[in-house]
Amino acid sequence: MFKKILLLTAAIVTSSFATWDYFGLLQNNSGSVKTGLYYDWDGDWSQMGLKVGARVNIVPQFELSFQSFGYQFWGEKECDDDDEKPECKTYEEGGKGLRDLVIGARYALDPELYLFLDFNLPIGKDKPTDKGRTPPSHHEMYIYAGAQHHRDIASIKGASYGAEAGLFWGFKHHDRERGLELRLGGEFDFTLPSAPVTLLVGGQFWFRLFASEYNNGTKKDKEMHDDWSHQWKFWVGASVPLSDDISIKGTIMARSQDLKNKSYEPEIVMEGDALGVTLEMEFKF
Repeated sequence: MFKKILLLTAAIVTSSFATWDYFGLLQNNSGSVKTGLYYDWDGDWSQMGLKVGARVNIVPQFELSFQSFGYQFWGEKECDDDDEKPECKTYEEGGKGLRDLVIGARYALDPELYLFLDFNLPIGKDKPTDKGRTPPSHHEMYIYAGAQHHRDIASIKGASYGAEAGLFWGFKHHDRERGLELRLGGEFDFTLPSAPVTLLVGGQFWFRLFASEYNNGTKKDKEMHDDWSHQWKFWVGASVPLSDDISIKGTIMARSQDLKNKSYEPEIVMEGDALGVTLEMEFKF
C-alpha cells in the first residue's frame, strides 16, 4: 500500500481530469495513472495540450485522485501577418504553460452511489485572455461537490450508465467571483459482445444559478447579470483494452455556451464553443 501511495504521489508530476469519471471506484488498494492529449478548435482559434492524472483506492469505500494537471502547448487564434481583423492587430502567440491541479475524493455510500468533492489549486500559468490567447489557467480556486450513481443494465448485456449532479462554487479571482453553478452529467457505455471494445456516449449541462460579481474599484461589488447562463457538452468515443492493466480511449466532443451578461460587463466564461478530440491511455497498478 505504501509503495502505491508513493507511485501516486510521483504521478502528480504528470496528473489529470475533474471528477475522474461517472463509474465505479477502484478496489483492493489498486490505482491507475491516466495520460492523454486534447485538441479543441473553433474557427481560427485552437488549443492543444497534455493532461495527466492518477487515482488510488485508499480504503474499500474511499478513492483519492489528482486531476487536470498537465501542460498546454498553445491556446490562441491563428492570424496571418497581413490579416486585417481587429483582434489580429494586437495578436500574440501564447496560451501555453502548466495547467491547474485538482485534488479529488470519492466516497461510496453503497456499490452504486458515491459522494464526490473536487478542489482546484490554481497553480497553472495565468495570462490575460486578450490578444487572441486563452491561458491554461484562470487562477480560480473552486470547490465542486455532489453525488454520482452508476449501474450495470441487467436487460442489456455489456451496458452500463453513470450519472452525476453537483454544485460548482468558484472563489473570487481577479476581482471577479463566479455565480454558483449546477452541473449535470452522464454517460452510457456498451461493451460489444463480439470484440473487446466499449462504445460510449455522454453529455453535460451546466447552469449558472446566481449572477457573478465583479469589482471595478468601488467599495461594493456589482452583479454581472449572467445568471441563467448555460453550457452544453456532448461526446462519443470508444475504449479498447491493450492488456489487463492498460487501455486506450478516444473521444470526439462538441460544446456550446450561452453567456447572458451585458456587453459592457466583464465575463466569467464556462467552456465556450468548440469541437474537440481526446486520446487517453490508462495504466492500472
